[in-house]
Amino acid sequence: MRIILNNRPGPGPLLRWAAGLVLTVLLGGPLPVRAEDAGSPSLSVEGRLEARRDETPVEHGKAFTGDATPIEPGHVELEIAYAPAWWATAGAVDRQAGEQHRVAAAVGAGLLRDVDARLVVSWDTLHATPGAPGAPSRGAGLADTTVAARWRFLSLADPAIDLAVSAAVTLPTGTRTTREQLGTGGERWSVGGALLASADWGRFTAGVELGFSAPVGRGAGSDVGLLVCNAAMGYQALPWMQAEVELNYQHEVELGEERDERVLWATAALVVPLDGVRLLVGGRFPVWVRDTAAGPMATAAIKLAF
Repeated sequence: MRIILNNRPGPGPLLRWAAGLVLTVLLGGPLPVRAEDAGSPSLSVEGRLEARRDETPVEHGKAFTGDATPIEPGHVELEIAYAPAWWATAGAVDRQAGEQHRVAAAVGAGLLRDVDARLVVSWDTLHATPGAPGAPSRGAGLADTTVAARWRFLSLADPAIDLAVSAAVTLPTGTRTTREQLGTGGERWSVGGALLASADWGRFTAGVELGFSAPVGRGAGSDVGLLVCNAAMGYQALPWMQAEVELNYQHEVELGEERDERVLWATAALVVPLDGVRLLVGGRFPVWVRDTAAGPMATAAIKLAF
């Protein structure tokens, strides 16, 4: 509320001025002024309620859905994440269960106004029920490395929408499976790309990701590629807190007699964007599974911006 005092010059009784001020504050009207006192001083108080536009900053980053907003040129982001996952073959007589604990470090840099690049290096620790007597049940080591680039080709202010495309190459830097231990890598190169969208509506923010990756070179076997469809919706309840939910779908396309592997996850996460720091904790759970083993997955990450 803004109070405006309007003064007009000229002499006048102080008592009438004070009484008029009280009436104005209580009744919300202007001070009464008689015709003969038009030249005397009077004071009017105007109360105005100004509508303020909600300018709470909105965070586009999500737990498992990529966003279309690149890093600003000349800036660098460092992210450290821990993502444990568990799975089991549902319905099997000899239930095969396993778990994976991944620690990932990602470095991103803004190259141009709408272009950035990212490098992701991970370390995996695996434990699984042996599929056959004498088969390895544990493994640890460097996982595959990913190099990615993102280009935002459309950015609108009203409505606030960003559209981008990304391309990535995965290098087989992980360990191979041996008689003694499980492998931590896919043992092959792969290339992929995605279409990304981010949008804001006041304190609401949404993200959509549609991507596909495919193995290249020898060793692909019956695998054609992996289709990923993610959708996320968040609400910036406070400048430093955003609650978000996601649906994450993966479809691994196979050739021959192999059946396609399909999983739909539901995700809930909390994003805490601070000045130069972003914290994220969340988890996802399989709600629909076909022809594969799937289980819950958690994530906890911290991102530092420079």
